[in-house]
Amino acid sequence: MITIRKYEEKDRENLLKICIETSSLPTEDKKDLDFLNLMYNDYYAAVEGYNCFVAADDNDEAVGYILCAENFDRYYKTFKALYLPHIRKLGFKYYTMALGEIAVHSLYRKKYPAHLHIDILPVCQGKGTGTALVNELKDHLKSKGIDNVMLSCGMGNQKAIKFYKKNDFIMIANIAGSCIMVSEF
Repeated sequence: MITIRKYEEKDRENLLKICIETSSLPTEDKKDLDFLNLMYNDYYAAVEGYNCFVAADDNDEAVGYILCAENFDRYYKTFKALYLPHIRKLGFKYYTMALGEIAVHSLYRKKYPAHLHIDILPVCQGKGTGTALVNELKDHLKSKGIDNVMLSCGMGNQKAIKFYKKNDFIMIANIAGSCIMVSEF
């Protein structure tokens, strides 16, 4: 049975494993892995762990997660100071990918300041785990007076787009192959 609970520090290693296993980005060398961790995990777990939830199995091991930054401007200030310099050291390719994703989110930050990342191990997909994570995050954000959230995913990731639409997200833009989706609640 899967349980949705708040992120705990003990989940950090599993979050990275899940991110790597579900990534559509390369994971061929250490720089790829470092980029995934810096871009999609470390900030959220370290700085905004209180806005993160995991799907845990019977052994209380994370098998999925939803991570959220509730305020883009605050996220960007911290990310730029603490994480972007490390990404830049990985190389131009990683740095430009990071800047591109940040730029896309920044276009909509005034109306949709919160953004999320969600990943679930394939064995747990299609069983309501993702919907439970999304609902938990939405309830959490509502309790904080936040009434919307945005995300981006690849336009080619039709399985994800279908999932987001099922969970009340609508597409507001297609920018350079990124599908920008929002949910208002």
